[in-house]
Amino acid sequence: MNQNVKSAEPDTTAQSKDSARSEMTGTRGRTKAIADDPTLLSMMVQGAQQSGPLWIATPYWQGYRDRILRELARHGLRGMRNNQILLKGFAFGGMPRPELPGTPFKRAVWELLAGLPGVRRILSEHDRVFAAEYERHKSTRRNLARVAMDEVAKTFPDLKPPAGIANDGADDAFTWRGNVLVPAYAMYLTRIADFYTRIPPKDVASILEIGPGLGLSTLAHMTLNPHLRVVANVDIVPVLYLSTQFLRTVDGVDLVDYREMREHVSISVEPADSGVRLYQMAPWQLPKLEGQIDYFFNAFSFQEMEEEVIRSYAAEIFRLVDKGALIHSMAAGHKPGAGGQRAPVTLEFLTEVFSEKWPNARPIDGVWPRVYGGGANLTRVMTRE
Repeated sequence: MNQNVKSAEPDTTAQSKDSARSEMTGTRGRTKAIADDPTLLSMMVQGAQQSGPLWIATPYWQGYRDRILRELARHGLRGMRNNQILLKGFAFGGMPRPELPGTPFKRAVWELLAGLPGVRRILSEHDRVFAAEYERHKSTRRNLARVAMDEVAKTFPDLKPPAGIANDGADDAFTWRGNVLVPAYAMYLTRIADFYTRIPPKDVASILEIGPGLGLSTLAHMTLNPHLRVVANVDIVPVLYLSTQFLRTVDGVDLVDYREMREHVSISVEPADSGVRLYQMAPWQLPKLEGQIDYFFNAFSFQEMEEEVIRSYAAEIFRLVDKGALIHSMAAGHKPGAGGQRAPVTLEFLTEVFSEKWPNARPIDGVWPRVYGGGANLTRVMTRE
């Protein structure tokens, strides 16, 4: 296997690197950096420590939370879009790397071993081969993303991605019809496009999403829906911090962050004078939210929670959201005990919970299943009728 990799490597690696350089010519110069805001992060962490058990990271996500906070303490947000230690589990970007031990003693032992000549040579060869594979993988993902963008454009020929999707010099950036994008954005766009082929954009002026990750789904809505005025995103700390700092760099976003809402007894959703007003909220702020929202969205994060946490969220969603919901989830949920989860949360359970308000539940087919292989049986559009 190693011989096959080596024999193919000179040409394909060179082609991949040439392709990457071609993709990124001028791109990094046009993208904005993502700034650290340690005071904001500290406020969020303190708020999480003071909130109740239903509003903090569930067992599945506690390891993610701790890893991200350790990496932020070591390196901050510098190069975030290419740092998989920060992003893995909820976003794409950067060559995957092994996660080093968190405890100082274990980390010191590893660094000592890695410095030994024999071990260093092995690690160097591993990194070289892995980097070549990563370059080829990026090329494949870009090509698939172009296919996805072309497919979505057949139905939405006037789609206009906001500027800034590749901000912070994302290393997998590519150009499509003059727009600088990243492959993950194209995947999110197909999911949202499938929704808007069933629900007219003019009927969706406001949305609420729980677990939006880095926020590429928010940007997909902005791309396809010129009627959108308000987005309320809810996510755990520290994912909320990462997405806030990224999304505030994107054109057309009027962002209200955790700091601005921290002391509010109530939070009223109000549209911006222009563009889209984005409320970046921690889970314990959701009960403070007031106003009417048209649709709710969740993609694959409910399956990582416990049933009582989902029911708690559902009560707030029913209070706020009027017209319906779009839910993506594995039919059987995670396997038992995944990440500390007590029992799998199935799509059937989610459908049962949310059909209390929106009894008409149906799967949707479209570009996402066709291009990315995500089965229509993993989706539910839920409405009153």
